Amino acid sequence: MLKVFETGKRFGNMNLNKAFYPDGLTSDEIRKVFMNNRMKAGEHFGFDGHKMFMADQVHKSGTYFEITEDFVEANPNGWADIPEDILIITDRVPGVVVGHPVADCPVIMMSDVKNNVTAVAHCSAALIDKRMPMMIADALVDAYSSKDEDIVVYIGAAAGSEWTYDKFPSWAVDQKMWEKGIYMGNDNLFHIDMKTVILSQMRERNIGMISCSPYNTITNPNFYSNSLARVNPDKAGRHFTGAFYDDSIRKCK
Repeated sequence: MLKVFETGKRFGNMNLNKAFYPDGLTSDEIRKVFMNNRMKAGEHFGFDGHKMFMADQVHKSGTYFEITEDFVEANPNGWADIPEDILIITDRVPGVVVGHPVADCPVIMMSDVKNNVTAVAHCSAALIDKRMPMMIADALVDAYSSKDEDIVVYIGAAAGSEWTYDKFPSWAVDQKMWEKGIYMGNDNLFHIDMKTVILSQMRERNIGMISCSPYNTITNPNFYSNSLARVNPDKAGRHFTGAFYDDSIRKCK
């Protein structure tokens, strides 16, 4: 069974960026704090915090990499340097987490429920512009011959349209794509609605089974927000949105 989770702020910051840790900590101390945060999250959600992996998204073109048992054994502390954009797991690596530390932009997960395979990618606004959400589905089709009707989508916590720019954002290259996703508000600011654009891409890609996280990272105090951190230091940090296959057996009492 696939389990999806979002840590929020409850376990502390979920990456190694020193800007999100107290001044004076060494790199080794930051790594220890970060690992401790991962272990706490794993204990809460039911996985080994050592077995958490993310993609570095170097290519930004829909490349993918599958986390196998051999790869996990070769990288016992997870978080390996993986240049690809999308990570894939199957039920053959139970308890292994793929996901991403994020603030305002969502992690999108697509699961082929018949083949028990899941593809995951962080989808920043700039990557949404490059159609990364659609590329996640393409990765499943390419790797496992998945069918559109078997793909279930989860869109993780993200900023709502409270996210604003004082000018039209430079990352919105495909302006037609953003016609309904960027609008001028009464405050004379450009409001960004990523979810509307993502859902439009899913319709274009013939993906129909979609659920969304209820959490707005800007308005929810339990989540970090990069845009709000400029005025509210408590919002500075990264939470983790991830997924893993759980093979635990619950016995009836």
